[in-house]
Amino acid sequence: MFELRRDPVTGWWSAIVADRAFAREAFQVQALPVEGTHCRHCDEAPEDEPAHLVRRIALRSDAFHRIDSTKPQAAQISLSEVERATGAWEILVGPRDHHERLADASPQLAGALVRAARDAMRALGEQPRDTDAEGRPEPLYIQVVQSYGMQAGSRSQHLNLELYAIPQVPHWVAEEIGGGARQMIKTRRCVWCALAEAEEENGERLVFADHHAVVFTPAASRSAFELVVIPRAHGADFTALDDEAITDATATLQRALHALDALGDPPYNLFLHTSPSGERLDQTFHWHWEIHPRLRVIAGLERATALAVNPAAPEYAAEVLRDRLQR
Repeated sequence: MFELRRDPVTGWWSAIVADRAFAREAFQVQALPVEGTHCRHCDEAPEDEPAHLVRRIALRSDAFHRIDSTKPQAAQISLSEVERATGAWEILVGPRDHHERLADASPQLAGALVRAARDAMRALGEQPRDTDAEGRPEPLYIQVVQSYGMQAGSRSQHLNLELYAIPQVPHWVAEEIGGGARQMIKTRRCVWCALAEAEEENGERLVFADHHAVVFTPAASRSAFELVVIPRAHGADFTALDDEAITDATATLQRALHALDALGDPPYNLFLHTSPSGERLDQTFHWHWEIHPRLRVIAGLERATALAVNPAAPEYAAEVLRDRLQR
């Protein structure tokens, strides 16, 4: 039986397989290492580098070529004819020989990595941008991602975070922004603050809560064992965090990743959702982390309909993850 559940922010539906007997071993997918033993980030590390040095490496400038496929000539256009290429792709890497998981990195190194992401986002957001016909800066969204394991698209075993400076607001984030605004009009309250409070009070999907954030499996989870980390302090812009808040955010994030040890060492995608650069969404948006384990192949129904199918009810998932942290 599929139980259709609607996400209160985006309005997207998920089909939760609610009547299937839960078998943890079905979800214990081991993260596969990236093939090969050579690590360019170790080779390029400076001699006598500090123990917690995080390097910012530009992989590609002008990384996004914009082609409007609605125009008749789009099918014939070549990349050399694209009017504008913009954006960037960067990677933040830890010191030489640091190939551990983010969950297992020392608090100092993990904090340095998250702090470097904040600083890089600030720097990218301050760069001059093209303006539209009305003189407004063109949109810029900076996406922070970590892909762990080959199944999640990892390109390196080295401890890292990737940054993509995208010259538009991605659809998922745009839906969250719109949903947050609609809920503010409807309830006069931040929907993420309300969700975190409700999940902590109810406890059924709560994985853990600390002084910084509430961590839970969303009721309409789009993937098995999905986790969301919502900070208690309301704020739209991750780059506004000071160093103390970065330390707290990192500690909570590492503990959330450790909860996945209930499944062994699974592949996952970690990403940050925050306000677009320069946008003032202080009342209606709330920055947060999402963790999506990659435990199964996306099947035909999902591809055909864009309806997410989750074979593990979030309530079961939360129970397993809570038990791991308590033990």
